[in-house]
Amino acid sequence: MRDLVVDLLLPKTDRAVTIQFVVMGAVWALVLPWSFRWRREYRTFVIGLALLNIAWFGARAIH
Repeated sequence: MRDLVVDLLLPKTDRAVTIQFVVMGAVWALVLPWSFRWRREYRTFVIGLALLNIAWFGARAIH
């Protein structure tokens, strides 16, 4: 069980990274438009999390 969790959080293969990217893309596609109903501070925080997540995927793609 521990190996499965580690592989989901820190994948070793490109296939797992692609699956993570697709899942998170769907999540951010739903959350970002919805965040515009919230106060500005919350929206800025959510956008920052999305950008951090995209940067993480980019860094792993280069590696």
